[in-house]
Amino acid sequence: MTQSGRGFERNDQGSATFGGVELQRLLAKSRCSTPVYFYDLSGIESQVRSLSEAFGSASHLIAYAVKANSSASVIRTITEAGAGVDAVSGGELMLARHLGVPSRKIVLSGVAKRDDEIDLALAEDLLALQCESVGELSRVAERAKLQGTRARVSIRINPSVEIDSHSHIATGHDAAKFGTALRDLPVAFSLIAERSTHLSLVGMSTHVGSMLKKPNAYLDSARAVCVCARDALTQGHHLEYVDFGGGFGIDYGDGPAAPPAQFATQALALLNEEGLGNLKLVVEPGRSLVGAFGILVSKVIQEKSSGQRRWLMIDAGMNDLLRPALYQASHRIEDIDVPPGTTEYQVVGPVCESTDDFGPHSFSRIPSYVVLRDAGVYAFTMASEYNARPLPAEVFVKGGVIVHENPSPGVNAWVESRLRA
Repeated sequence: MTQSGRGFERNDQGSATFGGVELQRLLAKSRCSTPVYFYDLSGIESQVRSLSEAFGSASHLIAYAVKANSSASVIRTITEAGAGVDAVSGGELMLARHLGVPSRKIVLSGVAKRDDEIDLALAEDLLALQCESVGELSRVAERAKLQGTRARVSIRINPSVEIDSHSHIATGHDAAKFGTALRDLPVAFSLIAERSTHLSLVGMSTHVGSMLKKPNAYLDSARAVCVCARDALTQGHHLEYVDFGGGFGIDYGDGPAAPPAQFATQALALLNEEGLGNLKLVVEPGRSLVGAFGILVSKVIQEKSSGQRRWLMIDAGMNDLLRPALYQASHRIEDIDVPPGTTEYQVVGPVCESTDDFGPHSFSRIPSYVVLRDAGVYAFTMASEYNARPLPAEVFVKGGVIVHENPSPGVNAWVESRLRA
């Protein structure tokens, strides 16, 4: 059961439902072959509104992390519910602007922004370019000088906070490439003051990492941001906001996570305790808004047994859902028609790699189709065409009705593209 909205559930007969509708019916109504992603837009909208309500009347911006899921239908759903965007590339920034997201509801993050990406951000007059080093601040000042403008910047700090998460998604520790080290802040503040014709410090920000199940580490990094924000104000910089980042986790079957609203209310309380309640609070959720409202449906190709070993081979692979191979992540995999049973199979995909393995899962029979749950983020957006396997299809559901489909381009399109190479 999702924290709000619907997403994946089972009805009284044990059949899988999605957005309140039997999943087999949605699969049959769609024009898409497996593997296929389904997204519950109503559930996503509900999740965004629930988080927004937690801020009450406080000035805030929910800056959705587009990297989590860049589907236009998802972005529209989230931004039409009042959120903005956290972009980490020029492409994500252009996508957001094409979808009508107001420029002052967009921040551009990223450790290695190209000159053309900086130029684009300056031209669009965003809420801020979130700079991650003294060197980047200097580059932004030069680009702003060339354009004859003044850049709105935020300094993303590295708060030196460790989190209990996979090393690939922990970003706030000393060895991470992300953020400006606290010891470098005096130089950063001085540079901005010296080049105030072309730099305006409007924010202080951080992002400590992903899959935070509780607010503790989040609040530790937020305190560091508040200390830096007070230093900036003391030195005469006119801050408009502080950004505590995102990283709110979800339940992948390993236990519940605190809801995003809990992070928001505790962050607001901290901001007021630190005497900064007059500033806008920016948060950057991605996974927590969409993850539980997306699934990947896959057809079972065959069962394979050898002695005590049993494999269930499906038509979705690591090219469709990379997280298990990249992060050793686990997604619940279930029969589309009946609840999990007691017979364990190693679920594997068709890709010619031993890492194309989704782990052991239990079934009561050999299914025809399986559902890979909680696949709304860092899933399709990380998909590839490895092994000449075309990108999967996507189906968008709202109010239990299919409102949009993005079919797979198919293998013929891949062959044609390589013939042109």
